[in-house]
Amino acid sequence: MLEHLLSRWKGKLFVLVLLGFVATDFVITITLSAADATAHIIENPFTPPLLKHQIGVTIALIAVLGAIFLKGFKEAIGIAVALVAVYLVLASLFSRVYRTTELRVDQIELDDQARQFIKDAARGTIRIITNRRDEGDADEYAQKEQEKRSSNHIPPGEPILFFEVTPGDASEFAGKLAICGETVGNYRILRTESAAVPNAIAAFLLYLRDEMGKLPHVYFGWSAGNPISYLLKYIAFGEGDTAPVTHEVLRKAERDPNRRPIVHVGG
Repeated sequence: MLEHLLSRWKGKLFVLVLLGFVATDFVITITLSAADATAHIIENPFTPPLLKHQIGVTIALIAVLGAIFLKGFKEAIGIAVALVAVYLVLASLFSRVYRTTELRVDQIELDDQARQFIKDAARGTIRIITNRRDEGDADEYAQKEQEKRSSNHIPPGEPILFFEVTPGDASEFAGKLAICGETVGNYRILRTESAAVPNAIAAFLLYLRDEMGKLPHVYFGWSAGNPISYLLKYIAFGEGDTAPVTHEVLRKAERDPNRRPIVHVGG
């Protein structure tokens, strides 16, 4: 139909005009998309300093988008989906790694029994023994107490409190720490649940310091195993080699060593 309406040079000029519109639309769309993506990259706190150059990143993105467009629409959709998937995975991973040493606790609440346990312990040196509960019977706590007193030279007769954190949803980066007090035989146990075990312990120790006006002591045992596997386990599930991560969270939260809760590791 165009051949009959626009013959010879008229038809050629019309085609050139259409091509001009297509080229302009392509350039504007690609440029705006690249500029928007560049803004997100530069403002992202996880972006390396090497990628903080606005013009350079924009030009690189325009080149990549142009290459994808020339590759073909169908192939471009597949590449775009793959890139988005990789970005989401890396963003989630970097976010978890970046926030591993944050307290991740907004509020701490104690029931009446837990509050009384802490009040009694604060009459002397506050000594907290961390424990990953197995059977939860008196024999377990007796064995744990003997191990910690022997490896950390805790004087006989010095009161101790057990602190147990049950891992929760590791995707939650902050929340409330609800601590309840329980007794098993002659042992006093403080129990709670948290997305990240070391972070919950650190937050509780800082709470004790602020509320009781004295530095608490916390006691850990060394974990046997590959430290890399413990690191990956902590990033994925919020638990791993608890002692060094707790110490690092405390170090980051409290810069003054003289006001930092005291961490002991033995065994």
